Amino acid sequence: MRGIIIVLSVIFAACAPPPLPFNATEVTGVSYGTQLQIPDTQGKSRSLADFSGKITVVFFGFTSCPDVCPSTLMRLGQLRKSLGADGAAVRVILVTVDPERDTASRLDAYVKNFDPSFIGLRPEPAALESVVKAFHAIAVKVPTADGTDYTIDHSSTIYVYDQNTRMRLIAQADMPIEQLAADLRRLIADS
Repeated sequence: MRGIIIVLSVIFAACAPPPLPFNATEVTGVSYGTQLQIPDTQGKSRSLADFSGKITVVFFGFTSCPDVCPSTLMRLGQLRKSLGADGAAVRVILVTVDPERDTASRLDAYVKNFDPSFIGLRPEPAALESVVKAFHAIAVKVPTADGTDYTIDHSSTIYVYDQNTRMRLIAQADMPIEQLAADLRRLIADS
């Protein structure tokens, strides 16, 4: 009788519907940026492994970005709040693509303006290209029309790592907060 129960359990498990897809793009198995060491705004070298135990959300931007950076950081702050108590399980990291102008203190004040728990990482200017490539991102310095200054065209991708620092999801900055929150809740529950 026990053998029949085991066989039936296996059959029913095989017939169970697959889990629903995530709202963001699932990329389990991709390892973008996992080996990097990037200084934080206190000068401490950080890697994704330092954030083990948390859902880690990584975004590239810079403090003088006129549009996508502040709106994305604002939305990520709203996302953490919408998660209620689960928001404490989420760490948001902004990696600056403008380390020449984004001093440590400027970057720290900028990210903390959106949420006191947010962390800024500031690669050395000479290391920026390798950091951007490690995430398969884009960051290109573009001179202003008058040639007296520059801006930076950059990716607005949001990278999501689970509590074991495995990259799990890629989302776009304009993804509805409710959808990304649902994905993060699922990752939190999977721990």
